[in-house]
Amino acid sequence: MNVLMICQNFYPEIGSAANRMKNIFKRMEQQGSEVHVLTSEPLYPTAELYTDAMFWDEPSLDAAKITRIQPRDLRATTNLWRRLRLFIEQFVLAVQEVRHDTKQYAYIYATTPSIFMGLVGVVAKHLKKAPLILDVRDLWPESLVGVGITKSRLLLAPLYWLEKWMYRQADQIVINSEGFRSYIEKKGIAPEKIHYIPNSIEENEWLIKRRKVSEQVRVVYTGNIGLAQDVFLLLDVAEQLKEDKHIEFHVVGYGYHKEKFEAHVLERGLTNIHFMNAMPRWDALKQLAKSDIAFATLVESTAFDTVTPGKIIDYMAMGCAIVGAVSGHAAKVIEDAGAGFVSRERSREKVVEHIRYLAEHPEARSAMGQSGVKYVQAHFDWEQNQERLFEAIRQTDLRVLGVSK
Repeated sequence: MNVLMICQNFYPEIGSAANRMKNIFKRMEQQGSEVHVLTSEPLYPTAELYTDAMFWDEPSLDAAKITRIQPRDLRATTNLWRRLRLFIEQFVLAVQEVRHDTKQYAYIYATTPSIFMGLVGVVAKHLKKAPLILDVRDLWPESLVGVGITKSRLLLAPLYWLEKWMYRQADQIVINSEGFRSYIEKKGIAPEKIHYIPNSIEENEWLIKRRKVSEQVRVVYTGNIGLAQDVFLLLDVAEQLKEDKHIEFHVVGYGYHKEKFEAHVLERGLTNIHFMNAMPRWDALKQLAKSDIAFATLVESTAFDTVTPGKIIDYMAMGCAIVGAVSGHAAKVIEDAGAGFVSRERSREKVVEHIRYLAEHPEARSAMGQSGVKYVQAHFDWEQNQERLFEAIRQTDLRVLGVSK
């Protein structure tokens, strides 16, 4: 059967969003579906990044199955109106593609954020007369408030209305964090329509081997240095630990605040922080496997207490003990796994204390690393969680799916 997948982020983009959609695409295809992807030109974190051939490392993905819209403004920005202009342009271009597409589809699989790509899925549902599975990867516009972009009721009121309407238009809803469930149910969505499918680890990624323990303790942060991450806390922590010569920090980062972060490292003379540029997922996982401790952080906001960052799953899968400056669901996952220490208050002193303790107690960080691996194997493995995906698909519209087979 034919499936139309609509998403803002897709291969070769780095980050958990694109990786999630690539994995769902592959699993749909393995089940015998013909999946066509409607997405944007790779823009995250910057369009220029993808001029490097190393990011195009999946030759098995047929380019003929991917339609990429090309917005005019490719720059990342925190300017609210410019971001909205980009999202609206992506919406208009994507809707045009749907209208010109002559194929019929058994179902539509669309994902947020932004809300506008989810709304393309609603339009596609009605144009193609096909059921819609909506993958909610982030709560939007709630996250706009969380990162401080806007608190304008004039703007947020219609966006919240659109969000609620979008949820109700969906035939089934997929969430990647259990923290989203109660929020969506409060929008009037029946619990049986909501399916939890977390970001997970692929079978081949378990083959990456950890390095042996050494006297030099490596603390790593990977991923976005953006509006939702309080990565600047790491600067304060590294400054307090700069006399601990056996502890070094490695940042594999990208995003809006990347240059600002690097500038602060130089200004403070933090020679214990080593920066690496963005790299493909496989290489980033190998950097984790070389590390002893991994740092996780989110800004303090109720909007992010519902989130389970993909990097936490990756940290655990690669056997790192975690030190988290997080609260809500992210903190719960780390503690339930026994994979590390958490400071819900984002206390610099506590984070320093936790890192120093783990640096001085290799047996403790090894035990936490092993606990994290076991937890991921039990809860965040794609080979297991793909069955939840197929169940969500089965429940969209059995009559339509039956005719399409």
